[in-house]
Amino acid sequence: MRIKWWPASMRASAALTATVACLAVFTLGVIGLREYMVDTVLGSSKTEAELELSRITDAYRAGTSVDISLFGDSMYEVVTDSGETVVRSRTIRRLDPSWPGLPPAPANAPELWETKSALNSPTHPDWRENRTYTVVGAAVSNVPARLVEPLRRTGDLAPTTPSSSTATYRLTVYVFVLPWEAISAETVFNRGLRIVLPLAVIFVAGLAWFVTGRTLRPVEAIRHELAEVSEHNLDRRVPVPRSRDEIAKLARTTNATLDRLEAFHRRQQQFVADASHELRSPLTNLRTGLEVALTHADRADWPEVARESLQDISRLQDLTSDLLMLAVNDNNSTPPAAIVDLAALVQEFRPRVSCVVPPHALMRGNASQLERLLRNLVDNAARHAKSSIVVTVRDSESWVVLEVQDDGPGIAVEDRERVFERFTRLDDARTRNSGGSGLGLTIARGIATRHGGTLTVEDSPTGGLFVARFPH
Repeated sequence: MRIKWWPASMRASAALTATVACLAVFTLGVIGLREYMVDTVLGSSKTEAELELSRITDAYRAGTSVDISLFGDSMYEVVTDSGETVVRSRTIRRLDPSWPGLPPAPANAPELWETKSALNSPTHPDWRENRTYTVVGAAVSNVPARLVEPLRRTGDLAPTTPSSSTATYRLTVYVFVLPWEAISAETVFNRGLRIVLPLAVIFVAGLAWFVTGRTLRPVEAIRHELAEVSEHNLDRRVPVPRSRDEIAKLARTTNATLDRLEAFHRRQQQFVADASHELRSPLTNLRTGLEVALTHADRADWPEVARESLQDISRLQDLTSDLLMLAVNDNNSTPPAAIVDLAALVQEFRPRVSCVVPPHALMRGNASQLERLLRNLVDNAARHAKSSIVVTVRDSESWVVLEVQDDGPGIAVEDRERVFERFTRLDDARTRNSGGSGLGLTIARGIATRHGGTLTVEDSPTGGLFVARFPH
């Protein structure tokens, strides 16, 4: 079912499809790329936070102080096992003075773990720093009091006035993973994307429009040429592109179809002209004879007039029957595949012809049509034979062969195909009354072809020899 709002033009449809597909692919790709980039930058920031955490914990284990200035704007906190804050970074104090802090590490905590913590500034609620952070932590045991006391300090990790106590502490050190580089990279990426993505979509849409138009240009030429084809100029042909693609194949197939249509149209015109001419002769004879008889009714030999009229009517019937049979032969349908004994069909023509047949010659086909083929060949032979007609049937493994030979003048080599054309009479001296309709051999070949066989004129020492071959 066609979508109502979708363009009917193939060019517009292709361009719109490419645009939608490009937009979808680019959007999904951009989202994936952005997520990958942000994750990569956040991973780098996390690595830096873990490095800072390692330096702090290593200093506590070694009993030395750490120069916090090396960490820049790092956000960190150190708490005791009782939950009291040892030291907190100035950045955290500035962002959220009322931040409750993080709990100490549990006794069974791993060497390094992650948690989440949110900062919310009561005085600046719109700050971008008001967010949930990833925090990495680690526990350190046996830290001397001189590096811990006094508690609740801000800024420097080491106290300015160290305690003289000999006590030791178990501390938990937390370092925040800062997302600022990831946020900055994402902002730059989104800003560039607002420019690049529309340009990319426009480029793809324009390219699809141009390529589709160029591709369909031969189709439009074919359509335009076909629109000019009519029954009066079937000789026109569509242009064939120099490319070897499907459109070139379409053009060649179209021209081949036009060739067949033109040939069929010519045959049809010739057939109509010939049929009209053939029908006109007996009708003219019939009308002329009756008009003359009526003009001289008192002197007309009415029985003779009736006999001549019957002859003309009989010829009209034969011609009409042949035309109908020819129309059936022009139909490409396959005849019923019944078993027919060709030898028995030939025997029915005794004693009119001499028969040389085996006991049986079985083949698949239509008995009435095969009988018509045989009768047409015998009638044709009778018109040319001097004294005898011989019909021979031979049965081999692959073919059933039917031969009809007369002892007449024969058929010249150059005329052996022309005799099968419609309304062809080789003997111009013969009258139409004795020459038949000129369709018998055409009908016979059509029947042979529809049975998957052939009908040809072959060499013979005397007279004409017609040979039909049928597959089993």
